[in-house]
Amino acid sequence: MLTLQQLRYLVALSDTLSFSHAARLCRVTQPTLSMQVKELEQRLGTLLVERSRTRVLMTPTGARIAERARRVLAELADIQDIARDEGQDTARATLTFGVEPTVGAYVLSLAMPELRTAFPHMRFAVREAPADRLAGNLFDGSHDVLLLPEAPADGEVVTYSLLHEPLHVVVPADHRLASRDRIVPGDLRGETILTLEQGHGLNRPIAALARSVGAVIAGDYSGTTLDMLRLMVSAGLGITLLPALYVRSDVLREKLVLARPLASGAPVRDITMVWRSTAPRQETYAAVAASIASCLAPWGVARPAVAS
Repeated sequence: MLTLQQLRYLVALSDTLSFSHAARLCRVTQPTLSMQVKELEQRLGTLLVERSRTRVLMTPTGARIAERARRVLAELADIQDIARDEGQDTARATLTFGVEPTVGAYVLSLAMPELRTAFPHMRFAVREAPADRLAGNLFDGSHDVLLLPEAPADGEVVTYSLLHEPLHVVVPADHRLASRDRIVPGDLRGETILTLEQGHGLNRPIAALARSVGAVIAGDYSGTTLDMLRLMVSAGLGITLLPALYVRSDVLREKLVLARPLASGAPVRDITMVWRSTAPRQETYAAVAASIASCLAPWGVARPAVAS
C-alpha cells in the first residue's frame, strides 16, 4: 500500500526535478528517496518519473498524481491543524509564511513589529522560495500563507490584497533626470531600461510603460534580483524601475543611484497574501493580513483589503 511519505517524496521530486534536491528537502538520503519513489511506481503499476544521467522529468501520469498528492497532503495538514487547535487559541500557534524573494523581506521588515504586538503569542516562521514553487508548498501544507506579487490562478485559495505598489524610476546619480523630484513618463523616451530576466512578473508593467513612451528594454542584459538591477544602474548600463518597498529599503541609502516617482502612469504591482480556502484558521489569517495591509498603506496606493 502506498504511504503518505512516498507521496511527500513524489511531490518534492515534482517540485525540484532532482533526486538530490528532493532528498535534501525531505531530509533523507538520495538512495532512500529514490527507492521509495521506485516502490511507489511498483505499487501503482505505472512509471511516474523519467530518469536519465542528465535530467529528471515527470511523466504525464506522474505529474497528475503529484498534483493530487499535493491536495491530499494539504488536507492532512488541515486535519492536523484542526486537531492541534481544538480547544486552544489559534493566535498562539505557529504561522509559516512562504515568501517570494522580491516581496518577502521588504513587506515583513515593515509589518513584523506590528505583527508581534498584535499577536504576541504567535510564532512567525518565514521560508523564501521562487514564486513557481510556493503554490505547491502552500497546497502540500508546508506553508500556511504566501506573500506574492500576484495571486496564483487557483480557485482554492483566498486572496487578500495588501497593497497596490508603484514602481519608481531608478537612475545613476549623475543622470540627466536625477535632479527631478518627479519624472514625467515622456522624459523616458529613448532611455535603455534594465529589467529582470524574462518571465518575471515585474517585466510586464515595465515593458508596457516602455512601449507607451518610446523607451527601449535592454535586450542584451537582464538581472536575476532587484539588487542586481540596482548595481547595473550604478554601473551606468541603463535605468530601471523598482518597487516602492525595495526603494525604501535599499535605494534611499544609496549614493550612486537615485529613485524618483513618476508624475503619472506609474507601473504598479499588487502585493497579496493568499491561503488555502480549506484551511481551518481563516479568521486568524485574515486578521494577520489586515495588520500587514495597515503597515504597508503609507508606501503605495492601498486598495481596500478585502478577502475573496
